[in-house]
Amino acid sequence: MPWSLLTVPAFRALWLGRLVSWTGSGFAPIAIVFAAIDLGAGPVDLGLVVAARSVPNIALLLFGGALADRLSKRLVAVVSSFVSAGSLLIAALLMLTETETLTTLAVIGAVNGASAAFFGPATGALVRDTVRDARIGDATVLMRVGTNVGLVVGLAVGGAVVATLGSGLALALGGAVFAVAGVVFVGLPADSARASGGTTVLADLGSGLGFVWRTRWLGAAAALAFVFQFAFGGGIHVLGPLVADDAFGRLLWGFAGAVQTLGLIVGAFWAGSLRGRVRLWAACLGAAALAIPLVLLALTVTTDPVAFDPLHWFFWISVGLFVASIGLEVFTVPLDIAVQRQVPGLYRGRVISAVTVASLAGMPVGEIAVGPLAELVGTSTALIALAVLVVTVATAVAVHPRVHRVDAPEARVA
Repeated sequence: MPWSLLTVPAFRALWLGRLVSWTGSGFAPIAIVFAAIDLGAGPVDLGLVVAARSVPNIALLLFGGALADRLSKRLVAVVSSFVSAGSLLIAALLMLTETETLTTLAVIGAVNGASAAFFGPATGALVRDTVRDARIGDATVLMRVGTNVGLVVGLAVGGAVVATLGSGLALALGGAVFAVAGVVFVGLPADSARASGGTTVLADLGSGLGFVWRTRWLGAAAALAFVFQFAFGGGIHVLGPLVADDAFGRLLWGFAGAVQTLGLIVGAFWAGSLRGRVRLWAACLGAAALAIPLVLLALTVTTDPVAFDPLHWFFWISVGLFVASIGLEVFTVPLDIAVQRQVPGLYRGRVISAVTVASLAGMPVGEIAVGPLAELVGTSTALIALAVLVVTVATAVAVHPRVHRVDAPEARVA
């Protein structure tokens, strides 16, 4: 059973530290957003505060991966956790003393987002240093479960704390969560991996990107991750709420989002049970499941209002989102395992950060691009176009010869 890995002290420290850190990562955005609202932020100011945290996070991920391959990964994990903790604790102090401004909150959010860019690649690259090669699959599944559970707990608890205790105390509690993660990461094993010959961090970054470019299956998988998040960001984050607002209301759309998040947890467990039986090429087809809620949202727009049953569409769209989340995990878990097993340790941090950047970058691009597309061709047509795009790219990646060979018994990086 995968849970037996938690008896290994080094892996237990890594898993618990990531669980706590991802709880903080779910906590921090809610606390910062509502702190900005408490300071009187309108839609424009709120958008700038949110962007101040997310943009540095995406922009520095590749740099974070290169640094993780050059320095001690344990050191990077510990320092980034305490920087995240300190940023939120300073924001809490300013809020509680009524000296916080939107400018200082945005700066603090930027520091918090930047520190998260270093934590992810470092701790992801440490998985193979804490368990035997034969248990990499089990370890990867537990990491995905921990990430998803941490995010769900962070979002739920963060919202509850903000609602009951206020944004200032929520920021303080979020800072405490990251501090606990830093303490846990101190128990990680000392690692000795260094960059593969680069004289500077920028040279290491270039060699890492070159490795991904030369490794065709990695490039194809990264492209699919980008397209999935592009379609999700534009179709579910932007068009979804607009459709739901007219069809069955905001409250039920919130419940649908909760069901979608639950699907991530269920999907991680199910993908774990399938490992060894589902090759990466077949797992890529799991990403095509996003087409289901996109098509259902499109049908909601075009259904005759006279025959429209709001609860009926809410139910099926929730099911579609649940299945899409499972499909995402069916794709992501085998991809993570392939990276852990087949990417040399000297490059692992940079490869993890590159794939993460491809995934994260797709969402804001989709959020920006799909709105104008919907105005041009209509909401229903835009949703169908996104569904077709996801299915087409998932199929193209699945039939790619290098993807077909990547996790065959004789496969190596190529």
